[in-house]
Amino acid sequence: MLFPRLRRLVRALPMLCVFVCLCVYAQSENPPTTSLEPNYSEEELRILAAAERVESNKAKLEALDAAYKKSSGETSESIVLQRLDTYDSLIKELREFTSLVGDYKNGGGTPDHLLGDFNEEMLNTGRSLRADIRTYLSRYNENSIERDTATADGLRSYIFDNRLLDMGFRLLSEYVAVIEQLEFSAAPSRRFLMSEVPLRADSLSGQIRLNTERLNEAKALLSIKKDDAEVLEKQRLATEKQESDTRSLLLIIDIAEKLELDVSRYRQLLLRTTGEISADLIGSNVLSGLFYDWWISVKQSVGTTLANFSIKAGVFLGILLVFHGIATLVSRVLLRSLTSGSVNLSVLMQDMLTSMTARLIMLLGLLVALAQVGVSLGPVLAGLGVVGFVIGFALQDTLGNFAAGVMILVYRPYDVDDFVEAAGVFGKVRSMNIVSTTVLTFDNQTLIIPNSKIWGDVIKNVTAQKVRRVDMTFGIGYSDDVEHAERILADIVEENEKVLQSPEPMIKLNALGESSVDFIVRPWAKTEHYWDVYWEVTREVKMRFDREGISIPFPQRDVHIYQQSKD
Repeated sequence: MLFPRLRRLVRALPMLCVFVCLCVYAQSENPPTTSLEPNYSEEELRILAAAERVESNKAKLEALDAAYKKSSGETSESIVLQRLDTYDSLIKELREFTSLVGDYKNGGGTPDHLLGDFNEEMLNTGRSLRADIRTYLSRYNENSIERDTATADGLRSYIFDNRLLDMGFRLLSEYVAVIEQLEFSAAPSRRFLMSEVPLRADSLSGQIRLNTERLNEAKALLSIKKDDAEVLEKQRLATEKQESDTRSLLLIIDIAEKLELDVSRYRQLLLRTTGEISADLIGSNVLSGLFYDWWISVKQSVGTTLANFSIKAGVFLGILLVFHGIATLVSRVLLRSLTSGSVNLSVLMQDMLTSMTARLIMLLGLLVALAQVGVSLGPVLAGLGVVGFVIGFALQDTLGNFAAGVMILVYRPYDVDDFVEAAGVFGKVRSMNIVSTTVLTFDNQTLIIPNSKIWGDVIKNVTAQKVRRVDMTFGIGYSDDVEHAERILADIVEENEKVLQSPEPMIKLNALGESSVDFIVRPWAKTEHYWDVYWEVTREVKMRFDREGISIPFPQRDVHIYQQSKD
């Protein structure tokens, strides 16, 4: 029984296979028609369409990148230009996509179900963009080893690499803004920008300084070799490179501001190198608009010349005020340092250093202000040199006073508040400048003496020493007791509290005069007590001599009259 059934089953097997094949074919020709597409609103469809356009531009950029790696020469440059156009289109689409998503969220919608794989794709894009920038930086550094930007080919290669870097940094910055606006994390890309943007800004700053030096060299050469073709070509290349680097630095500054980095020094560099006061470099877009409106109104009312003059005058005065404040601050700090115990300088030297420092700072401020308003300092300095040469001959006496003032400051024969006798004048030194000294006499007259007269004469400083000897002479009559008078003088000197015990006072019989016996009395006193000792001892001598019966003779002359009788 088993074998007959088995034979029938074998005979039916081919027909069973044909049936199964037909069923499979029919299934493939008529698949299930169940609809899986959700029903999207018009706003959601616009978001999806924007996402597709972003993906399309991104795919085009990736294709151009692949073609660029295999190309060379003009083909590679052509691909870069295409990539720049595609990159601008991608930026535009990213901004539009972000705006649509933002409007959708503000209307109460939740875009997460719309984005789908786009979210993951955008988050992975950051890694690719960072890798592109690293590649561009590597290419830039490798080409910089042998590249000479002073040649046309080297400059073309340099600008080409700069454009690649600008494109990469700007695209990554826009990518961070889009991702963060969609409330996704862009921390790796933000950290990358925070570290690389300052380095890029420093590199461009160095290039701008180099360009400035090259331009100055070219200007100097053109002043000697006018219309020299080689120098003109170098100047043209340096100018073109300066413009390219300035554009790149402005882009980096914009990105850095979005990252809340400090860009003040880069703006200052651009102000110094361009020599123009630009609203883009000073303030925000609001300030730019206000400045533009004000500028137009000024041009319409009083004309361009007066407007330019007003701006430059404001800048000029502002710079002078700033340097005046700096000069005041530096003078105070310097004076405090000079008056400390660690520095041993005369008051004259201290005053001279502080005043000269303040004047030098103000002179520097004047030069800076002139440069900022467009005055070329080269001819000014050259003119000052010629004028100084002429004035040097015309003011030889003044220069002699100047040299004498320097010598007085260096050797310090006197200081402020010293009593001096010089150039036939005796009085107290009130002040000194580099060409003259002001002396106040005892009868309150102010005398201004040229330094050359003081330095060329004997200078007697009576207050330079802390201790002085008081020289006095007293006479007694020939009939008076010498020893008694000597004891009286010694007692007077010893009793005076202002007389110093050391050095020991000297009291000696000095001379036998025509009408008196003269004693010299020479006690020592502090300089500030000199006149007090002189007057007090003199007064006491007169009073004691009167009490003790000692005469103070005065000159006498005996006159003999002879009379002759007439016979």
